[in-house]
Formats: sequence, structure tokens, C-alpha cells
Amino acid sequence: MRDVSGVREEISPQREAALLEAMLRYQISVDPSQVGSVLDLAAVGIVNSAWRNSPVEDWHAGDGPLTDGDMLRVNAHTTWRVREVMRRWRAEVGLTARSPMATMDGLNADHIEWLAVRIFRWLVNPSRRLPTGGTLADLAGADLDELTEHVDGTLGGFAATAERRGPRFALHRAAAHGGLACPHWWGTPTWPALVRTFVQVLDDPGHSHWGPDGSLRRRLRRAPPQVADRVGLRRLLLTWPWDLEPVAAQWIVNAGIGYLRTPLPPLPDDLVLPP
Repeated sequence: MRDVSGVREEISPQREAALLEAMLRYQISVDPSQVGSVLDLAAVGIVNSAWRNSPVEDWHAGDGPLTDGDMLRVNAHTTWRVREVMRRWRAEVGLTARSPMATMDGLNADHIEWLAVRIFRWLVNPSRRLPTGGTLADLAGADLDELTEHVDGTLGGFAATAERRGPRFALHRAAAHGGLACPHWWGTPTWPALVRTFVQVLDDPGHSHWGPDGSLRRRLRRAPPQVADRVGLRRLLLTWPWDLEPVAAQWIVNAGIGYLRTPLPPLPDDLVLPP
């Protein structure tokens, strides 16, 4: 795989590594010293970079075949599957969810390269079945080669970063990207609170989320059964939102679930970083 990251390092490696750990700890609420939580969030960052920010966006925009509700389901399912790939890899290299991230320093570039290859193969597999019903080949059509090139470049950059800066740094950076860019995604530490707020707001027509006159709430169609069942809705959103019916997923997006996320907290004023 090739490195097309094009990242220019403008701060010292020590300061950059410390800054990533601080962002994970204080802004994203992830313990940067624990393998399990970092890997799970890194899966979000990798999916966002390699899958979401790719030709997939063209399939979603305008008259593309993927609706907003489809994207909610597909992105969550893809994150779950990549997370499972990473968890199996973690076990194969002898680590557990509670292993300290420092143990990553004992791995070499080949370990990360193998992880990147496995994720790459799964993401671009033409036979991969999406929660929308068809395969990746059905969805991508003639654009499959373009997607493959993008995924190759993104995961090549991830593997090259691990070779240049070490596996711990590469995974911290992927996790920080996931937490900062995707706080409204399933699989992030902020998702459970977002779901809880969303379900509460559904039964509060006077909430500011619906606008000063509640017009957003009134414009929504009648809630489909999966949304009307608040207990079941909360369970689905927290565990496997890809199992939402298309009409329910689209209704949830139209209701603005993503706009209920809270701003990430700032870094502590007294944070000390290396020069």
C-alpha cells in the first residue's frame, strides 16, 4: 500500500503524541492508555477516512442511491465490522482490551500492515453485503475501482504512519480523528448520550431543538412503528442501528438526531505539553 497522507509535521513528534493523548482523554473521554477503547474508536476514524470520505459521498449526494437514512445504517454497520476485524487482530497479537497501549510498542510495522490489509480487503470486497440489501458491487458499479484506490491510499497512509511513528501513535491518531470528526456516530463515547437526548426530545415538542415555534417537529411525518416504540428505538440505536427499517432510519435523520450532539470540551488550561 502507498502512503498518500501528505501530512506535514509542524510540531515536534513528542508534542504531537502528547497532544493526541490529551485530546483523547479530555475532549473525547477515552483512556489513551488502554488498548480496547483506543482500538474501538480508531475503527470509527478509519471508517470515516477510508469509507465515508470517499466516492461513497458521491453515491449519497444529490440523486445518488444512498439516502441519509441509508448512510446512518451503512456507516454504523461498517464501523461495527471494522471494529470486529480490529478486535480479532488484537487477540491474535496477544493483547486484550485492558492491555496498556504501551504494549503496542512491542509490535512492528508488519503487524499494522497486516491489520490494514485485512480492513482493506473487507472494505472493498465486491461481495460484501450492505444493510441496505445489495452488495458493494451493486452499489458501486463502475466506481468500484475508484473506491478501491481511495481505500488503498487511506489505509496505506495509516500503515506508513505506524512504520514511521510507531503503532501506538498511528492508532492514537486514528482514534482522535474518529472522536473529533464523528461525535454523532455509533461507536463513539458520545453516541449513548446523544441517543438518550434524542429519545427524550422526541416527547418534548417544546424543546428548542424543534425551533422557536416547533415547526421542525410539525413538518415530520407520523413516526414509523420503530420510532414510536421508544424503548425499542433506544435499544436499536445503541446496539445495532443498521437493523432499523429504511423509513425509520430516514425519519430519525430528518428529525435531526445529529444536531443534538454537544460541543466537545476544551483542553484544560493548565495542560502541559512537551516542547
